[in-house]
Amino acid sequence: MAIPDKLSDRVEYGDYQTPLCFTRSVCEKLRHFYKFEPTIVIEPTFGTGNFIDSAKSVFPTAKLICGIELNPTYYKYGIKRFKSQKASNKITLYNSDIFSFDFSIIRKQLSDKDTILIIGNPPWVTNTQLSSMNSRNLPLKDNFKGCSGLDAITGKGNFDIAENIILKMLHYFDGFDCTLAMLCKTIVAKNIIRDMPKLKFNVTNADMFVFDARAVFNIICDAVLLVIKLGVGTATICDVYDYDTNQKISSFGWKNKCFYSDIAAGNALSFINGTCQVEWRQGIKHDCAKVMELTRNGHYFINGMGESVGLKIGKYLFPLVKSSDIKAHVISETRKYVIVPQRYVNSDTSKIKTQDKSLWNYLVRHVDLLDARRSIIYKKAPKFSIFGIGNYSFSKYKVGVSGFYKDPVFALLIGEHPIMMDDTCYFLSFGKMSDAIITTALLNSDECKTFLKSIAFLDSKRPYTKEVLGRIDLRRLHEILPFDYVRKFAHNMKGGYNITKVQYLSYLRNVR
Repeated sequence: MAIPDKLSDRVEYGDYQTPLCFTRSVCEKLRHFYKFEPTIVIEPTFGTGNFIDSAKSVFPTAKLICGIELNPTYYKYGIKRFKSQKASNKITLYNSDIFSFDFSIIRKQLSDKDTILIIGNPPWVTNTQLSSMNSRNLPLKDNFKGCSGLDAITGKGNFDIAENIILKMLHYFDGFDCTLAMLCKTIVAKNIIRDMPKLKFNVTNADMFVFDARAVFNIICDAVLLVIKLGVGTATICDVYDYDTNQKISSFGWKNKCFYSDIAAGNALSFINGTCQVEWRQGIKHDCAKVMELTRNGHYFINGMGESVGLKIGKYLFPLVKSSDIKAHVISETRKYVIVPQRYVNSDTSKIKTQDKSLWNYLVRHVDLLDARRSIIYKKAPKFSIFGIGNYSFSKYKVGVSGFYKDPVFALLIGEHPIMMDDTCYFLSFGKMSDAIITTALLNSDECKTFLKSIAFLDSKRPYTKEVLGRIDLRRLHEILPFDYVRKFAHNMKGGYNITKVQYLSYLRNVR
């Protein structure tokens, strides 16, 4: 029977079938590393059935092997594959959607003496990717990660389908003698461990084995075998091993109620961990760069469609910094400008019609593009609305950082007009230039950067978030960095700033 090989099918189902040699290797690792002999094996997305085949061979004590698969072609292939095999009597396959499957069908076959193994390779695709394809292969929108407000709508609500499946399986079999062993992207495994305390599963142990995804799946991606043992306890630290050698690499997780992506590095600088005295803000979200972002051409500005626009800087048009622009410690000129139609979220935009007729006509001319923005946040907002805007956006002095790059660079933003940042960036606002300069020096210190790398997931798309940055205690950082360091850093910045001892000592009185 033919197996689907269309690219669209592979993307929609996150379809990276695990080679038989690797499924066998995973089963052997579980058997020997953990001395594990399950009586029940469950594969929630069995695909072509390689994990089922390997589990049948490596775990002869298994009396029941259950597989669930949405794709009807894979399901029929599995039925045909195992029909003639000797162990077919203990293999039960279901053609069903894992997100709506009734697991009581399996649970009622279990006894207190059973040892369960949940194994497999769930789809490597996000819910946002599937939504953009109008896919039916989506979980119910139950906000399973517990995001609230705008976070649930814009960004934090995005998740890997694998993450949803793994958490659902842990939920279904919490309370049983159960081990989950799943192949997934590294960031998925890390997110699960990070969220474990609020999920309240009874976790005895958690480990992660790093393997070469390019060698196994011919894709470039950080990937792991995640192994979680349910039972008794509340394990909050995950040990990381090399898949091929079983050599321990590191540990990450929760310690003293704080999360660290690297426990060892975090221990060394844990005193910096706290709450930032100034609130970190995310930059402007507009979702229509062709219209809202402009480049300068003499006295005119050019939009993303090559149209020329006559606007004035300072009222509704401001300099803009994007992630790729943050390369130096001082930014005073920008290559981009952004239209800012509001001073705060959901404020009335109709007054633009009388205050700046050229801008109003420009926005009306492109109303179809602005109305076509897909996010729900724009649906009930005033015409031409943006988000991530407030009084803080118009501060003359800011310290900003990109959320994207592994090695953070904190930049002082200072110019004739307030410099805006886009929503890939985060910033602090200040009323005094000396406070902004001192903060730039503190945040760019080796101590701060090492601490940040110990609490951030550097392999994620956005390592540095508002939550991560908010853990930098500026007061404690100030206490460990001498005045001479700050003075020299400020002097070496573009513009050669002079910070006095008085300004340094009064810093904490100003930054609250």
